[in-house]
Amino acid sequence: MVHPDGLRNGQIASGDQSISHAELQQRVARVAGGFAKLGVGPQSAVALLLRNDIAFIEASLAANAVGAYAVPVNWHFQAEETGYILRDCGARVLVVHADLLAGIRQVIPPGVRTLVVPTPGDIRRAYGLAPADAWTPDGLLDWVEWRDDQPARKETPLPPPETMIYTSGTTGAPKGVLRPPASGAAVARFAEVVETVFGFRGATEIRTVVTGPMYHAAPNAYGLFAIRRGGACLLQARFDAEELLALIERHRITHMHMVPTMFVRLLKLPEEVRRRYDLSSLVFVVHAAAPCAPDVKRRMIEWWGPII
Repeated sequence: MVHPDGLRNGQIASGDQSISHAELQQRVARVAGGFAKLGVGPQSAVALLLRNDIAFIEASLAANAVGAYAVPVNWHFQAEETGYILRDCGARVLVVHADLLAGIRQVIPPGVRTLVVPTPGDIRRAYGLAPADAWTPDGLLDWVEWRDDQPARKETPLPPPETMIYTSGTTGAPKGVLRPPASGAAVARFAEVVETVFGFRGATEIRTVVTGPMYHAAPNAYGLFAIRRGGACLLQARFDAEELLALIERHRITHMHMVPTMFVRLLKLPEEVRRRYDLSSLVFVVHAAAPCAPDVKRRMIEWWGPII
């Protein structure tokens, strides 16, 4: 459970679920051991059809630990598009939320092992889902039961490749961006750049909320990097402007990644709502993914201060 006073240092949380970094590493070791038993290894692919949930973090880090690519799939895709990505990346394993399974079950290629994550209550509430859609169907592997039954992998984690993100595409089908593991020096240089861009450089405390879906490149990189950095990380099930303000106040959020559309929706809140929340904990907010209108950014800076 999330502490009543908000995130504790180093917690990873989603809705009412929360775990420590130590617990996360234990889960990742078990999932990595399970993936290896399913034949996942270097250059393999693990497809993730998941909303913002702790299981997304577990599966991503475990895939990387065995040298495999984590492949986030946009759950807004039509079934045919999802089937294409599963075939194109050569997925050995699909990790999918229970409520998303029915719509794509018929396009899962033969031989792909499917692990079903029960859909948590906060996600059901955010998307108006029925409880009956949340559970693992009979005959399929339940993520929690399967994960907790695996032996922890004790081998040294392999050099991780980057997450394989499929492009939104300009013509034709999306393309998977496949990058091999980088050298140690390249990883260190990239980390320096990311530390600066995300505002983490020199930060003694990082408390962030991931506001966008983690199948997108930027929220994915931002959330995973914050966690690898040892920060406290909250996954917002679905962006809601006033809820975000409440989360910032409750959890004393320090860093965030956002997109300009979120700024617009925040600015549309009534003035009395905007002034209701204490946002003084914020120290660095980075925005990307689309141009931000100067007037929108100016108004946000006037509201939040010169931290954007």
